[in-house]
Amino acid sequence: MAKVDLGRGMISSWQSRLCELPVETVRDCLLCEGVAGAPDRRWRKYLRLMPPFDVVRCPACALRWLSPRPTAKGYESLYTDGMYFGGAGASPADYESASRARVEYMRARVARLERMSNKKGALSILDYGAATGDFVRAGRDAGHDCMGIELSADARAVAQQKNGVTLLSIDSVEEMMNARFDAVHMNHVLEHMPDPLAHARWCAQVIKPGGLFVLEVPQQFDNDLDRLRRGLRVGGKQSRFDAYSLHHTYFFTPSTMEALLVKAGFKVLKLSTFNSDKTPLWPFSPKNYVLRSLLGMADLLHAGGNIIEVFAQRIE
Repeated sequence: MAKVDLGRGMISSWQSRLCELPVETVRDCLLCEGVAGAPDRRWRKYLRLMPPFDVVRCPACALRWLSPRPTAKGYESLYTDGMYFGGAGASPADYESASRARVEYMRARVARLERMSNKKGALSILDYGAATGDFVRAGRDAGHDCMGIELSADARAVAQQKNGVTLLSIDSVEEMMNARFDAVHMNHVLEHMPDPLAHARWCAQVIKPGGLFVLEVPQQFDNDLDRLRRGLRVGGKQSRFDAYSLHHTYFFTPSTMEALLVKAGFKVLKLSTFNSDKTPLWPFSPKNYVLRSLLGMADLLHAGGNIIEVFAQRIE
């Protein structure tokens, strides 16, 4: 692989492409009006960030975000096949295998959404940030009217090829302002958004009164598994600077996620930092047993699991 020297030492050519993405600075906290973020150098180190990128933290609510970060055009370049969906700069490199592992998880998510909804029969569901269409496929297989929107043209192509699902482009968002859904689903999407509050408010507009907003984001940095890894010096950080160092614009905790949803017009019905469907006991192994037990106990004790899964209801 080609190496180049940009004053940062010898780095791979695809790493130099990441460093050359157009960037923007986000000074103020999304949740605390007028409060500027302060550099959080510890997490810059754990993401293996290279200049010009950095992590900042709100001194009032502890929300963290990437700043400087790629601009909208920069993220459009990032979410391409070569840089993200399986290229040399992707992490993990085998995105397709990770996608296959999500299918059963999405089916379980659809079943939970059915149980949480008060509506009988088929639901109208929008998957916002549908990636390669796994959730849309699971929803349709369960008999629901499910559609998806996805920014990446490469991901939309994979959704059509792998799942037989035609996803809408981001250009369709404005055309959908008059549509109303029983539920909107976002799986590991909101943390990628340049303005997650604006997107959550948009979701509130297209959800029927009393409808559900179902989302999951990682609890990055602040979960007990990563704390243990850091303490034992066996991981918990990026192995290298790559596309996954930059793909999260915001880093949520349960409290900052709930604050964002309240500002967007939702009432949180259920919030968990552990999902047994995502951390299965089977096939049985000591590693799976310990992992499931650790994350389940962390969730019960102090919401210290590795994800934040929320079922919220639009306030009528």
